[in-house]
Amino acid sequence: MAKSRGHFTEPESEGESEWLATFADLSTLLLCFFVLLFSISSVDNKKFRSIMNEVRISLGNAVPMNVIEEHKDKGDALINLLPKRKPQKTVASELEDIVNDEKLSSSNVVDLGEDGALLRVGGKAMFKSGSAEINPKARAVLDKIVSIALKYHDFHLDIKGHTDNLPISAGKFSSNWELSALRATTVLRYMLDRGLQPERLTATGYADTQPLVPNLNAENRARNRRVEFLFKKRAVKKK
Repeated sequence: MAKSRGHFTEPESEGESEWLATFADLSTLLLCFFVLLFSISSVDNKKFRSIMNEVRISLGNAVPMNVIEEHKDKGDALINLLPKRKPQKTVASELEDIVNDEKLSSSNVVDLGEDGALLRVGGKAMFKSGSAEINPKARAVLDKIVSIALKYHDFHLDIKGHTDNLPISAGKFSSNWELSALRATTVLRYMLDRGLQPERLTATGYADTQPLVPNLNAENRARNRRVEFLFKKRAVKKK
């Protein structure tokens, strides 16, 4: 403030009023910032364009017009400018990708949430009837399962072999127990050869003791012949 000495008024120092201009600019920018935050939540299209035009004028046309024009022709539809997040991949979703990519029509995935997931693959897709030798086409499926297991190293993988209730009448297997167990261990050995740690794998044969559906006809028996891959969260070891 200028000081008066008699009839003489001392002029203000030029530096004393410069901060006011800076403060005014900062206040305007903060106001525009909060208006912009309010506007990007979810607003009517016309209202949004009006607010954005005001912000552009306040900021000296610093906001690109394409942000405003992007939704110009969508009428009164509500718009949301918040970035869309891609759904986070999980063991279950990646197993679903295998089923879809490999067109495994006789397979399905059970999502167990944070505890893991279960992939059921039809026995016909994995082995020939009465055989424990992996089908060549099934190796691509197994390789993808191995990749998932290597990616999610905090999961244990239990391989389960299942058969129907028809007794084995010929061949080198005397029972469905032997067939289901050997199929499971054959898959386990394949995965060991692909780099999975032995302590993360188990293989079990269940024969016909855990059918999905009653073994009343050929269609049901085909569903019960399967190999299951159970991804289960490993317990954290206490120190």
